[in-house]
Amino acid sequence: MNSFLRLLALGLLFSSAQAANPPREWTSSDGKSKFLGDLIEFSDKEVKIRRRSDFNQYRLPLDRLSKEDRDYIRGLLREKRRDTGLKEGVYAEKVTGQFVKGVSKQGLNYQLWGNPKLDGTKRYPIVIWLHGSGQSGTDNESQIGGAPKVWTSEDNQAERPCFLLAPQCPSADIGWKNQVADNLLAHIADLTEHLPIDESRLYLTGSSMGGFGTFSIAAKYPQVFAACVPLCGGGDVKSAEILKQTPFWVFHGDKDDMVPVERSRAIVAAVKQAGGELMKYTELEGAGHGITGLVYPRTDLHEWLFQQKKPNPAAK
Repeated sequence: MNSFLRLLALGLLFSSAQAANPPREWTSSDGKSKFLGDLIEFSDKEVKIRRRSDFNQYRLPLDRLSKEDRDYIRGLLREKRRDTGLKEGVYAEKVTGQFVKGVSKQGLNYQLWGNPKLDGTKRYPIVIWLHGSGQSGTDNESQIGGAPKVWTSEDNQAERPCFLLAPQCPSADIGWKNQVADNLLAHIADLTEHLPIDESRLYLTGSSMGGFGTFSIAAKYPQVFAACVPLCGGGDVKSAEILKQTPFWVFHGDKDDMVPVERSRAIVAAVKQAGGELMKYTELEGAGHGITGLVYPRTDLHEWLFQQKKPNPAAK
């Protein structure tokens, strides 16, 4: 399991643990001592626990506890960090209600949109927008355009609050694959570590080169995204068996003179032939290549997308 998926599984597990925070059987690092107790205080160095048998309170260094207990505490610390991420986290200054530029730890340019007035103790989806080839480069500006902004409109945010991430691919010759894809996933993982993002509701969408990227990234990281919406793109039919696991809504104009509509038809047919029942397809009659303005404002798309949710791996 790669590092992103480990963070995803642990994040969902510990989010549930923090919400309940029940009495717990604590185990010493050597496994010889166990007792039932309530967690009173915790930090990255030590814990304070009240033992149920006599109500005595003990301060214990983390390294005196079992690995399972240490992981539990680290998970609580992670959720505490995410609870306060809008106000004092490493991304707090980028959550302003406007698109704010940044460069990821891996060197990927991006713009992030988030509402600072959200309740940080709740968890919200994030929409990741992949632009087309013409917006590639290093200006960290071209990728915005008009397409991503529909997700941040006042009406949409009131109905379906979310974060919006708009990364910029450094070169159309590279596209949304290989190291660029890996860098993007690493950045998404870092965002979920420090902001109140619902890791079971990561949504990937893109147009043209971004449509191709949506298919390829979903195939490379099949357990990450709750739903994908590729526009006027296409995917490798050999990945049909993998892609059938993820809900898709594919859009393409039947008069597209840049990316033939057959590219979407082929991957949709391949997924369905592989037994996939989660792939929707809408072909826009008379539409050409520029369909973002037709697709993204659709209320039915927003309703469908925000209903999609990954199952909690902690429940398995």
